[in-house]
Amino acid sequence: TSCVFGTVLTVKHAHGELNLTGLIQTYYAMYENDNMSDTFAARRVRLGVDGNVYEKIFFLIELETSTSGNPLRDAYITLKYIPHVDLRVGQFFKPVLYEALTSTRKLPFIQYSLPTVYMFSNNVADRDIGVQATFHLEKEDYTFLLLQAGVFNGTGMNKRDNNDQKDWVMRASVQPVKGIKVFGSYTYGTYGDKLRENAVYVSGSKVFGHEPYQEYSAGFAIDYQGLDFAGEWIGMNTRYLPSVSEGLLDASGPAPVDYSHERSWDMYGFYTYLGYKIDTGYDYFHQVEPIVRYAYLDPDINSDRFNDLQRTVTYGLNVAIDKHFARLQLNYVQNLNDSCTYEKNPASGQNASPCGKQADNVFLAQLQVAF
Repeated sequence: TSCVFGTVLTVKHAHGELNLTGLIQTYYAMYENDNMSDTFAARRVRLGVDGNVYEKIFFLIELETSTSGNPLRDAYITLKYIPHVDLRVGQFFKPVLYEALTSTRKLPFIQYSLPTVYMFSNNVADRDIGVQATFHLEKEDYTFLLLQAGVFNGTGMNKRDNNDQKDWVMRASVQPVKGIKVFGSYTYGTYGDKLRENAVYVSGSKVFGHEPYQEYSAGFAIDYQGLDFAGEWIGMNTRYLPSVSEGLLDASGPAPVDYSHERSWDMYGFYTYLGYKIDTGYDYFHQVEPIVRYAYLDPDINSDRFNDLQRTVTYGLNVAIDKHFARLQLNYVQNLNDSCTYEKNPASGQNASPCGKQADNVFLAQLQVAF
């Protein structure tokens, strides 16, 4: 065995090698609305191990130490016995959105865009347990074609399989020229737990589950000669309780309850950003990148009764401290929708917003160290 200290700590052994990884991200948030408390936080503190066995079997384990509960994030095994084909089994990100699949060490913004956050919160693009096959073709020093298909439990990270259906995911990415990608994804699956959060009865019997949802996305990304440009369109539709509302009863008595408003849930959103990487010529602080992003999300395009349209513009500056993953990020997030502001909840006196923390104009600063 031997240890090598370089860009990473690598422990080599007779049948392969182990790589130790780590990530610390600390940030400060300053909100313009006095109802929000300015705060320091350790966003991510992670430790991981990855490596290979006999040059054909790869694995990765990553733990999150800054949160309570189960610390496990990624845990999977990748088999590479067939040329150009990989098989992965375990817990990892579903191959859905470009931004979600970008490592947090390399994200050009401190926060994900509005549509990506929405997909995370509904377990469409987050980590899950399943199996995935990847077909890839290389051209010179980059991947020309990437096709991914997988099936997942649909219940989320570190959760048991309690669905009666699975999430089927397909994604394709084409890179005709190095640094220019076109990609898209399609998901057909269930929506979380098969048990409804609120019990609904039909003729005295509970109605369980949801009809399958469908997710679509398409986008592009350019990282060429300093230009950093990307955009992705994201949509989702599903049907809740497609049976007629007549005869649906609540648990309290025989009075009919109209659940017809729950029959459809259609979401639409997109984001696009533009940045330019400038080399300073120094060994440290060698690169700075001014960048701006526009994000749009309508969680329910069939109804305006919730007044839930969300739009934000994020102005950012990324400063690379070294040539690995130590960097400083500065973001100012501007909310463009007055309907999505932070206000005191008159009933509880607590901060409340139907649109999340991005509803308030906020200045963010994040310092990252990784290996």
